[in-house]
Amino acid sequence: MWLKMSLGIFAILGYYLMGYAVFGNKRKIDDVYIGTSSSLIEVILDLTYEFSPTLIRRILLFLLGLVTAFIFTMGVILS
Repeated sequence: MWLKMSLGIFAILGYYLMGYAVFGNKRKIDDVYIGTSSSLIEVILDLTYEFSPTLIRRILLFLLGLVTAFIFTMGVILS
């Protein structure tokens, strides 16, 4: 029960991130803070996000939300 609820909350957050990527203001998209990186792959993705224009940032945020929503929705269905 708790597993499905927590997976459902994370799936909703993925859908929210997709909506934010589509309907968010340019200034707010540019001010999104990534955080610190702990691996080489994260450093490469952080640098790509940091030095890219707003359109690429929107696409990356949308894809991150899509992957998050898909994985956690499948988790809710399969659990």
